[in-house]
Amino acid sequence: MRQGLKRLGLLMSIFGVGMVLAACGQQTTTSTKTLNLMQTTDLTTLDNTNQATMPEFNTLTNISEGLYRLNNQNQPVPAMATKLVKPTNNGRTYTFNIRTNAKWSNGDPVTAADFEYSWKRSLNPKNNPVYTYVFSGIKNADAIIAGKKSYTTLGVKALGTKKTASHLGSSDDLL
Repeated sequence: MRQGLKRLGLLMSIFGVGMVLAACGQQTTTSTKTLNLMQTTDLTTLDNTNQATMPEFNTLTNISEGLYRLNNQNQPVPAMATKLVKPTNNGRTYTFNIRTNAKWSNGDPVTAADFEYSWKRSLNPKNNPVYTYVFSGIKNADAIIAGKKSYTTLGVKALGTKKTASHLGSSDDLL
């Protein structure tokens, strides 16, 4: 009986050492993620500036991340942003800090300039923008939509590598 317990103890020790050594080894497999979506029609674009059909919208919603996302109670929570922000400047300025570990799919860091570029690009008439109304309320957006100002005057500005500000109000306001 004692010898059986010794053998069992030896086997357990060998197994334990093997598990520890296996955990210390190099990982040779790569991690991949697959997203399978069913669409009712072919996708015509994945350009979020001018997509207008539900298949494109659904796909972009599943593969993109913005400053915030909705949790399972449909409440906004930080996504690319580090926290939910409160407006400053009498409720006219929102300053977002972007997660330091936010990366594009190719591994490049996401920056505040990427957000500024994207939001201004979304109002550039050369891109045939569809959803320009979502920018209404941001400084100069309505004038840009009406063709009275350049899209480059939109009240969004990168304040550093990971900080961007969005300014609400009239074209007379600062930013």
